Amino acid sequence: MRLPTVNVALFVASLALIALQIVLMQALAQGQSHHFAYAVISIALLGFGSSGTVLTLAREWLLPHAERVSRLCLIFAAASSLGALPVALQAAAATDFPLLFIDVRSWGPLMVSAALVFLPFFASALFLGLIFMRDAAAVGQRYAANLLGSATGAGLGLLLLVYFTPSQGFALCAAAFAFAAWLLHRSWFSTLLVLSALVSTALISDISPSPYKAISYALQLPDSQVISDTPHPMGRIQIVQSPALRYGQGLSLQFQGSVPAAPHIYRNGDAYGVLLHDTAALDESVQALPFVLSKPASALVLHAGGAAIAHVLAQESVQVDALEPHPVVARHLRAHYQNDRLTVIAREGRAFLSTSPSRYDLILLPPQGSFGGGVGLQALQEDYLLTRESFHAIWNALSEEGLLSFSVYLDQPPRHSLKLLALAAETMRAAGLSNLSDHVAAIRSWDMLSVVVSKHPMKKSARDKLAAFSQTKGFDRLWSPGQGPALADHFHVMEEDKLVTGLTALLSSYDASAFYDHYLFDVQAPTDARPYFHQFLRWDRLEEVRQSLGSSTLAFVEMGSVLVAMTGFALAGAAFILIVAPLLRLGWAPGGRLAVLCYFAAIGLGFMFLEIVWIQRFTLFWGHSLYSAAGVIAALLCGMGAGSALSARFDAACKTVRFVIGGVIVMIVLSLFLTPPLFTAGWIWPEPLKWLVGLMLLALPAFLLGMPFPLALRALHQTCPQQVPWAWGINGCFSVIAAPLAVVLVMQGGFTTVGWAAAAAYALALIAFRGIGR
Repeated sequence: MRLPTVNVALFVASLALIALQIVLMQALAQGQSHHFAYAVISIALLGFGSSGTVLTLAREWLLPHAERVSRLCLIFAAASSLGALPVALQAAAATDFPLLFIDVRSWGPLMVSAALVFLPFFASALFLGLIFMRDAAAVGQRYAANLLGSATGAGLGLLLLVYFTPSQGFALCAAAFAFAAWLLHRSWFSTLLVLSALVSTALISDISPSPYKAISYALQLPDSQVISDTPHPMGRIQIVQSPALRYGQGLSLQFQGSVPAAPHIYRNGDAYGVLLHDTAALDESVQALPFVLSKPASALVLHAGGAAIAHVLAQESVQVDALEPHPVVARHLRAHYQNDRLTVIAREGRAFLSTSPSRYDLILLPPQGSFGGGVGLQALQEDYLLTRESFHAIWNALSEEGLLSFSVYLDQPPRHSLKLLALAAETMRAAGLSNLSDHVAAIRSWDMLSVVVSKHPMKKSARDKLAAFSQTKGFDRLWSPGQGPALADHFHVMEEDKLVTGLTALLSSYDASAFYDHYLFDVQAPTDARPYFHQFLRWDRLEEVRQSLGSSTLAFVEMGSVLVAMTGFALAGAAFILIVAPLLRLGWAPGGRLAVLCYFAAIGLGFMFLEIVWIQRFTLFWGHSLYSAAGVIAALLCGMGAGSALSARFDAACKTVRFVIGGVIVMIVLSLFLTPPLFTAGWIWPEPLKWLVGLMLLALPAFLLGMPFPLALRALHQTCPQQVPWAWGINGCFSVIAAPLAVVLVMQGGFTTVGWAAAAAYALALIAFRGIGR
């Protein structure tokens, strides 16, 4: 094989490998309810780690057959991408997550799905490792081709999702793997595989969403049809229409009219919005509360969705700005609501609020929660609109007489509603308000709570309007301004009204902290450092929750955090079986075992902590989790590749490693303090500048992060060469475990906690290297 041809094949295979990760994240978001980026990254790392073990154990056989085996690896990667991934995603989509906590047999399809996803990553990683091992003399060229292809693949993965579905993306990645095999050996089989993959792109059917998703239920209604279907990296947008698909959230039980039918918008199969015209029913719902209390001249609808726009436009002479971050949905909203008083802005709420000089009489948040309370899977999703910093920006965007309004589905025990109320209460306290009771009005229907928060104390006229509206429609006055709960209202009787108790405590500065401490769930106001509004689980109260609500409660109340933990245990077992256990055949010779274990485990944990945290944190800066994953992966690969290449010029001495790891720790600590203000300042920047600064901000620490592994591996090869395979295996094993562990730590302690944990891991590596050097 000619060297340039091998480099091109490496470039193409590396491109396909990273693009496949990005497409797989979107496929999981469509099939289930989350992108599960941590699981995708862990499975990819599992493929790399296990391929390294295979190369170590079978080196003597593989090297003489490297040319044939490398082609077979690429062909297998292409075939598994084309055939196994759609099957794997279909199995994952059909998984009923609550059953995982009840019936151990329900884990079977999920494990089979993970095993099928593992195949293309293992095969392509084995190809890369075999080429690097065979062409050691030209490894610089090979590594450069690998890194360049990987960085390109991250961007190309996003581009694929603009024009193709994830299933088609799998086929195109398979075509790339097959093309790389064709470059190495232009056989008729490789040519046929390339053509088959390209043809299947046009013929392949899309992955069906989970039968438990909202769109699956909608499509079962009479005469339902998808009237629009648009793929996009921020989520596939589908609009479904049916005469039976109606909208009437928070309706009064005394409502006797007709609930209007309207096209519903779904993003990745989840309910996202409604294209509504008839708003008569909404005037009979708790969502009408802000219009009962005031007549705004201007309104801002955050993350609009659709129904709230129609409701505000139905009021006379209101100028409406509607913020919708998804560009496809924004386009549909402009086309549907053609009104001179409406301006639809395709932008994230936080970015707009930080730069807009406008002040609004009314700001509406999107409805929160879900009918029946949901099952807690949203706990995995960061939400930067519902944080203290965001509410502070919202408060500053209100006019002097402005109102903030939000509605939330009732859940039992109360969680979403109390956390939203906590955000409002903390915002008012931060604004210097003392008697919070005078600034809040809240009413409750059988399914929904609506709250209005005023910048100025509400007058007696507001209480009178609230009382008249509630009595006429049959709503409970959960909070009357300056008076508290209206105990005379008994339209919706609760056995134990924890919502009233919670609201009373939250509006009292003296009782709020005690309520937070004693409540079974975490309802404290989230921050940008821990932006998990839907995360309510408290590990220290886990047993109390089980005793109070039942042994199987977590399957239906708060499964998000527990599911990540269970996934972590499963991945840890797989990592041990596929990476570490096979190395037992070599034996683990004495001499530096503890140092090797601590050092390579520490840098595996530390690096993955940083990668997962940066993916989640840069979501705020770049606007979407998938954009963040692609940008972080690309920047880290480029920076680490350059650092790893430069490390070959340095001596693998203690002094060098101390300097490098010390620099890593300093960069981590600096990022903890400098990243938040940089993000705040960067919201006003144009998108190209934000991407350039963000990539540079990641590439600088990545340059240093690329050095500790090769430097230590060289030192270990000089002092204790029999430990090298174990070093590789330990690093791979702990890297796989670190991804879900980082997610759990972020959800419980926030980004800062995980950042300090990463710094501590590298500090441990710094100490452990003294043993390796000896």
